Amino acid sequence: MAINIPADLTIVTLRSGGGDLAQRWTEEYAAAVLRQASDLMRSRTDIEFFRASVEQVVEEMPAGATSDTVDEAGYHFLAAAHKAGNGVRVLLVDRVSRADLGGQSRQRTRACLVAYGSDATSTSRMLAHELVHAVDLVYGRSHPERLVRERRASFMENVWRDVHGWRLSEQYFDGKLPAFETLEYQRAKSRGLIARCVEMILSTSAFDCP
Repeated sequence: MAINIPADLTIVTLRSGGGDLAQRWTEEYAAAVLRQASDLMRSRTDIEFFRASVEQVVEEMPAGATSDTVDEAGYHFLAAAHKAGNGVRVLLVDRVSRADLGGQSRQRTRACLVAYGSDATSTSRMLAHELVHAVDLVYGRSHPERLVRERRASFMENVWRDVHGWRLSEQYFDGKLPAFETLEYQRAKSRGLIARCVEMILSTSAFDCP
């Protein structure tokens, strides 16, 4: 039987200079992106995410954060203002200041930040990557080293890429961690070890894949 994790979707429109800024997310598009990301998890594991709620809010960024896009300070503000319920919170914003902020659940908040992308399949890949972090946080098994957490999530991202026939990721770099190779999925596939690695990722905090 599949494990069902609720996801609360929050579409955040920024307000600056007395007016609301552009927001391209819609409730229908957000649901479609979550469904695709969840379908990937379910196809390879016994975990799926379902939409528990969806809301649209307007927020003005606090002092110290950029006003017309979401930066790191803005992410922390939003994660604190819109806490996760029983599962995960997905914060959907129009633009972010850095590409690596286009999906973040690093601070044990169970809140993922996802920037708008016009292609649902590509955007769902970003969300699927972050949902691996979210699963770890929901079950309290997040690895203390960020490098290990990103290797685990990158493995699942390559699962998604392979399912859709996309080029597999071979390197990860976000400006904070030194660049590192992400070839574990390729090696696991060649040795018939994908199922074992996925089971490890979703049942422990370790990452001992080839």
